[in-house]
Amino acid sequence: MKRIIILVLLFVIISCNKDNNSIPGTDPNPPGIERDDISQYNAKEWDGIKRGGVFYEIFVRSFADSNGDGIGDLNGITAKLDYLNQIGISGIWLTPIHPSPSYHGYDVEDYLSVKPEYGTMNDFEELVKKAKSLNIKIILDLVLNHTSKTHPWFIDAISSQESRYRDYYLISPSDLVSSNISSGKIPMTQSYISSQWHNISQGTSGYKYLGMFSDWMPDLNFGSIDTCEVSAPFKEMVEISKFWIAKGVSGFRLDAVKHIYQNEISEENPLFLKKFFDSIKKERNDIYVVGENLSGDYREVSPYYTGLPALFNFDAWYKLIYAIENSHAKWYPKDIVEMEASFRSYRNDAINVTKLSNHDEDRTLSRLGGDISKAKIAAAILLTISGSPYIYYGEEIGMLGMKNGGDENVREPFLWSSIQSDNYRTKWRNPLFSTESSVRPLELQRNDKNSIFRVYEKFLKLRNTYQSLAYGEMRYPSNLDSYDKNFMVFFREYSGEKLMIIHNVSSNTSTIAISDPIVRAVADMGSVTYSKINTQSHSVTMPPYSTIIFEL
Repeated sequence: MKRIIILVLLFVIISCNKDNNSIPGTDPNPPGIERDDISQYNAKEWDGIKRGGVFYEIFVRSFADSNGDGIGDLNGITAKLDYLNQIGISGIWLTPIHPSPSYHGYDVEDYLSVKPEYGTMNDFEELVKKAKSLNIKIILDLVLNHTSKTHPWFIDAISSQESRYRDYYLISPSDLVSSNISSGKIPMTQSYISSQWHNISQGTSGYKYLGMFSDWMPDLNFGSIDTCEVSAPFKEMVEISKFWIAKGVSGFRLDAVKHIYQNEISEENPLFLKKFFDSIKKERNDIYVVGENLSGDYREVSPYYTGLPALFNFDAWYKLIYAIENSHAKWYPKDIVEMEASFRSYRNDAINVTKLSNHDEDRTLSRLGGDISKAKIAAAILLTISGSPYIYYGEEIGMLGMKNGGDENVREPFLWSSIQSDNYRTKWRNPLFSTESSVRPLELQRNDKNSIFRVYEKFLKLRNTYQSLAYGEMRYPSNLDSYDKNFMVFFREYSGEKLMIIHNVSSNTSTIAISDPIVRAVADMGSVTYSKINTQSHSVTMPPYSTIIFEL
């Protein structure tokens, strides 16, 4: 009889666990393992100093709505700064906040003001003021290579051949575009791509203009790279930057930097970026600028470090996807070290900007097949490797989204609390992926020790606490080849502090023997255990998709 009761109780417990974990944000306990993603080991207490330099990308329209109109706004972000400060965020990248005819804002029609839906200039100044009080930097998205076709410059430029703004854009008689490019009469271009040249429908008809991304986004004309800094658009962009620096921003994220000049692998774009960076650095010596060069090969990005101090490393994310999906992770530390060496061959102080997804990519959890364990290990890896990590809003609660059907799908409203009480959730779009039934809101995940939020929270604190995780060089073991492929093993060391980090990037419980002198275990994810084999080595048992950090 007792055996029957025990079996019934076990069935009920298993059923409840299954129901509780059916929504992304938690994952089922592996058979026989008491899963607890809050470390069983005692790390040092975080003293509140944000050493980790972690940035948080906010798609403004979707983050937090302060006035109930359904659209995210600046005051909503200000209201949530305490949350970002509490988890240890050092900086915020705001996607375009300027007036624009689109929902995303990458076709700017006025660089010197705030989109009315997002608030006022006073609201922006208050945001910067509070962020500064919390030691949080604000950087703005700056679109250099094109404007909106509704921008006053472009409207005037196409109205007359004598317009003072005519040369702000790349415009040519329709029947001469190809020949003018071939003869070098149109700067910044080398080849004719018909889909990128659009008819001027009013004003000076009979002409075309270059809009590489869309007819809504006419490209700016900076002229020859040798003299670009004296062009009117270049000077305009420098003055625009100075305006926002005076408002208190710490820097800029530059959009699509490899598409300013057509030749992506020539020296033109890096030289343009150097001239631009040097110009605005005169205004503020510690100005921070990070560029987006969407390339799948880090070697194509490396030369751009001659122009900018920081660039997003997309290749690191692509290689991490491969490592996680194939449980083949042991070479990943070597990849990162080689990438950083390549970047530093062009700039001694190169900043390797790491990330998982962003506003232009499939959400991390969706990209990893909806497997919450894989999304957790991705977060743990991001926050323990070297580089300067960025977190896209909502990743910390496991938001979902695939670009199929539109970019809007990866830019859906953040879920703050249960929908009945969520006063800040935006409503500009009915979500298809990150819904109440598929993603647990932040408020619920805060109290769940196995939620993905708690993983982000823990590893953010670890990165802010340990100088070696924040500043330390990354090194991989000399015997890397001897490890099983599912283990990712590397060291971080700074000012006498040395940590060894091990990730098990597989769905199997695995054991690894290490001979490094362990002082103590600092933290783990997934109930990792270890025992001494002899005076020189330890055996570490790692459940699926688990992590352990040792102090050596």
